[in-house]
Amino acid sequence: MSVVITETGVTLHQAPGVQRPAPGPEPAPPDRAIAILALAQRTADDHIAEARAEAERIVAEARSYAGRIRVEADRLLSDARAEAEHVVSGGSAYAEQLRHQAQQRYEDAVGGLSIKREALQRQIENLAAFDHEYRHRITLFLQSQLRALWAEQPQVVEVPGAEEQAPGGPVELAGPS
Repeated sequence: MSVVITETGVTLHQAPGVQRPAPGPEPAPPDRAIAILALAQRTADDHIAEARAEAERIVAEARSYAGRIRVEADRLLSDARAEAEHVVSGGSAYAEQLRHQAQQRYEDAVGGLSIKREALQRQIENLAAFDHEYRHRITLFLQSQLRALWAEQPQVVEVPGAEEQAPGGPVELAGPS
């Protein structure tokens, strides 16, 4: 036989295969049965109250634990966001630094080419001026040489065989050299 205590009362169950003992010599007086039932009810109520108190304590601990976990999760999330912002700002700063370095290298290269171009342009101008001056001096020198030649021999000398000469061909002089 088993006793089941519920909120609504006490129930007696006989297990299968178990025989009920023969009734005792005399049944208990009704007051005593009521007292036992009241004691059983009070014991059941005490156990239920303890179970409820334990359940409330467990729920309170679970809520407290959940609150601590939530606070910890919020802290971890906050730390992760701060770290992410730090990484992003560091990456942005590094990217800006690389962009600035690349721009500086480009400007240096272009500036270097511009300086070299200007230097070459000056060299070209200097060579052109030298060429002009050199041609002018050669012309003056040749003119002075021709004047000197004409001053020593003012008449034109006929070169024999000049009429047979092909245009642009060599002139052969007949006579002693």
